[in-house]
Amino acid sequence: MTGADSNASLPAETCANCSAPLTDEYCPRCGQSRAELKRPIIGLFTEALDGVFTWDGRLLSTFRQLFSRPGQVAREFVDGRRRSYTPPIRLYLIVSLVFFAAMAISGIRIVAVNITADEAGEAGLIITLFQPPRDGAPVILGADAQEDILQDASENGISAPVRDLVAFAMNNPDVVEERAAAAASQAMILMVFVFALLSAILHPRRRLIEHAVHALYFHAALLLPFAAIIISAIYLPLPLWAGIGLAVTTVLLMAGMILAFDRGFYGSSWLGGALRLLPLLLGYVTAAVFVALGLILFTAI
Repeated sequence: MTGADSNASLPAETCANCSAPLTDEYCPRCGQSRAELKRPIIGLFTEALDGVFTWDGRLLSTFRQLFSRPGQVAREFVDGRRRSYTPPIRLYLIVSLVFFAAMAISGIRIVAVNITADEAGEAGLIITLFQPPRDGAPVILGADAQEDILQDASENGISAPVRDLVAFAMNNPDVVEERAAAAASQAMILMVFVFALLSAILHPRRRLIEHAVHALYFHAALLLPFAAIIISAIYLPLPLWAGIGLAVTTVLLMAGMILAFDRGFYGSSWLGGALRLLPLLLGYVTAAVFVALGLILFTAI
């Protein structure tokens, strides 16, 4: 079969990105493939591996439009205008790298192990998220103090795996923090999947790959403002009322982003978006708590 016969066998159609007539597998005007987004979800990942670190002139434009047209970038990408935007996996990976680089440069400990011991002999251990750098070497408790903490944990009904984590963290706080920080990017990817699955439950008539595209673009828009909020909360000398206000603002910002992206991508009404907002937000926050606990527990033991 000749090339002309092959092209003639293709159905007459126009490019979904620029509307030019298609005469081959690729658009003669913009270069986008005629292949539609009706493919397995793994296609998003194989596409991202193709030049994920290559500079893309669409990057800044795509990122800007995530905020100026929330939800609509993902909608147009799913509908065929893929050549106009940086692919979602590639954009998410780039933004994720910037997020974790900001955490590293600022010295913020994603998981922080804080061990205390006062002059009266009272000792304690607190494991939290997103804390400033430690001043000096970590405190290492003596055997008696460690035994007291483990005994208190046992009496309070703390499970054996958590007690094992406590014992390990008291002797290896830096190792726990390093392992958890290394696993944090995987935990963040898991939250993307959680968001996509929650969206699929609330919008069951859409294909899973559509929810995945929506979730990736949403998190690409979320991560950098989240990094700015974390760094500001830790390094700015905020009074208590300002800290509470920042926390409330963060929750409202995320709720507003979820609603705006829902309306832009799914075409929801204000009422429909608002009704879906609460279960999506509660489900996402609940999953984040369990992911954080898993991050601390399973990377430290």
